[in-house]
Formats: sequence, C-alpha cells, structure tokens
Amino acid sequence: MVRLRSWSFYVIVMAMISQAGLAQPANRKVVDQPLEWFAVTTNWKLNKRLTYMLEGQFRYVSGFQPQQYQLRTALDIGVNGHLSIVPLGYVYTWNYKYGKQPVSVSNNEHRLWEQVSYKHHVGRLHISHRLRLEQRFIQVHALSQEGGLINEGYDMHQNRLRYRFMATVPLNHTRMQTGTYYVCAWDEAFLSRGDNVTFHEPDQNRLFAGVGKQVTSKLTIQGGFLYQMLIKANGAMQENNIGVQLQLTYAVDLTLKEN
Repeated sequence: MVRLRSWSFYVIVMAMISQAGLAQPANRKVVDQPLEWFAVTTNWKLNKRLTYMLEGQFRYVSGFQPQQYQLRTALDIGVNGHLSIVPLGYVYTWNYKYGKQPVSVSNNEHRLWEQVSYKHHVGRLHISHRLRLEQRFIQVHALSQEGGLINEGYDMHQNRLRYRFMATVPLNHTRMQTGTYYVCAWDEAFLSRGDNVTFHEPDQNRLFAGVGKQVTSKLTIQGGFLYQMLIKANGAMQENNIGVQLQLTYAVDLTLKEN
C-alpha cells in the first residue's frame, strides 16, 4: 500500500505540472493540429558502465508538413542499476515553417544537454524519472537592405529544464525480455529561460500513451498517441498538436563476454 501511494504521488505531481501549462488565457491564440512523429534510436553498450546513443527524430504536422528534424548523440554513464547520467550531449535541430502559426523565418539550433535518469519498479510496474538541462544556441536572421535574409549566426541563447515521468508495464512476461508486449505512458514538462523568452511558466508539455514489443534482444518497436502542448516564447500563441508517435530502438552490446 505504501508503494502504491508513493507511485500515485508521482502521478499527482506530474498532473499538477501539466495543468500549469494547459491553462489557456482568453487573449492567447490557440490552434489545433494533427502530428506525426517518428524516431530511430541506437544504443551501443561499450562496457559495463558506458553506452553510446545516437538518435534521429523526424517530426511532422498536418499531413506530413516538416516540423522539425533532430540528430542527437551522447555518452551515457551507468552509475548503478538504477542511476545513470549524461555529463554532456549534443543535438542539432533543423526547424521549418509549418502549420497554422508558421514562423516568419525558420532558425536552426545547436544544443548541449546534460541528464540524470533514475529507474525503479513497483511489482511489474517499471518507473523512470528523467531530468534534463539544455543550453540552446539558436540561429538568428536579419533582413538586408535588398530584402534578403542575412544569417547572423547562432547568437540567441536560451536555457531549458525538462522533466519526464514514465511508467511501463510488461504484459505477457514479468519483466522485459524477447517477445514481451508492454504498455507505456509518460508525461514531460518544459520550462524555458533566456533571450526573447518572456513567458516564464511551463511552456511545453508532452503526453504519450501506447504499446510496444521487444521483438528481439536488440530490437524494440513502440507506438501510440502523443499530445504536444506548445506555448510560443511570448506567451501569445499556443499549439495543441495530437497524433501518433512511432519509435524504433536498436541496441548493440559490445561488452566482451568472459569464457
């Protein structure tokens, strides 16, 4: 009973964080759009402690209009069976004009990030917490006298804090192994600070619920419904995007086995 109450506490906390961003003032312009997100991730276990991660994100809205592409990489350090850290990771992001609230100029982004992850379980319920810090260097454009665009470099600096709570339950086995079907749900909240950010409350929230299968010891496939709430930096506009997310994860274990 104590464990169940502890798990319920995490759910209540995330619901409160989400609700802070879901409030919609009357003067904010809100649009609804379908989304289609895809991700391919590969994890290379180098030794007992170190795992190299490489990930591609391909994000679309409103019938496959490009929204954002990302290439993410990092070295994850496993401290023990529960705790892992990423001391420094890197992301490059390609942004696009899209949807019902298109930007006037699409600016790409360099990003550094650090992360702490903690996982535990309550019976068959597997729970993970992920706290991520991001330093964002966003591209800036200006208009020339002739009306053309001048790239002024990645001079806009913003910081962002992200927290994700995720719960996974294997269905046909007591733990994750080859052939396991599972259900998964997670909630992630974002908070931004920096240049051109005048909205200082949680400005993005992502909710996911879906199913997956660990096809082999290396391959996992997961899919489900995703809701993205995104408030623009000035707080005057908001996107409510809902659709599907599909993810493929391929793990390679390079650890040398002892004979």
